[in-house]
Amino acid sequence: MNHNYQTPLLLNRMISWEREFASQVKYLENPTGLFLGIDFQEKQGYFCTPVDSFPFARTGMDGIHYALLTDFGFVQTLDEAPVIRISPMDREKIRLVARNLSEFFSLHFFDELLLLNEFTSEEDYLKCKRKEEEKDLQSEWFDYARWKREKALVMNEVRDQFKLSPIVNAFQYIQEIRSERQAGVTVTTEDSLGVRSILAGKESLLASIRDLQASACSDRSLVERHAHELIRLGLVHEAESLLIRLLG
Repeated sequence: MNHNYQTPLLLNRMISWEREFASQVKYLENPTGLFLGIDFQEKQGYFCTPVDSFPFARTGMDGIHYALLTDFGFVQTLDEAPVIRISPMDREKIRLVARNLSEFFSLHFFDELLLLNEFTSEEDYLKCKRKEEEKDLQSEWFDYARWKREKALVMNEVRDQFKLSPIVNAFQYIQEIRSERQAGVTVTTEDSLGVRSILAGKESLLASIRDLQASACSDRSLVERHAHELIRLGLVHEAESLLIRLLG
């Protein structure tokens, strides 16, 4: 079941482009506003980061990061993996935010607030967007005009270099992909992801692992037993991640 996952081509291209373009937008912390990269040998992580995922982007605030979900090896390549947001400080720690990496970057560059927050309606989202803009305009410590100018440069670049564009009805898009996922889930879990029908008769085991993470379980014997079961299924990376994330 284990795959020899590789860093998605789009992510490698984005990292290279960002390094080259950074000098042209010096007022921005970096062109994407994210800290990008996958460490396949990562030996640490938040307890709630799903063991069947690979973090690839950090926001630098409150531990919020984004990861590519493999669904316990069901996904063949990370280029097609769904993207989840992990917010360790929030009540709802795990949320699906994009169907794949390309659509994630489209949301990030053109509708970033939708990735970072949950909204009850599109009206609430648009209202929040206007309030954030007003706050930036009124700040005496923030050069909004320069920030806006440099953000426009970045958006023009990602359109040209990566063929990215805003997702039509972005708020509705996120609701739709979450509904699609729930329709394909056979066992629900506390982290909102659920388990798809991937290993016949093993869905309850995989769901139990998601729930162990959701509850930050520290029962060594229980965690080690589940890790052993993952190894028996050939899910060695997931087993090692479970031990690291819950037992340290």
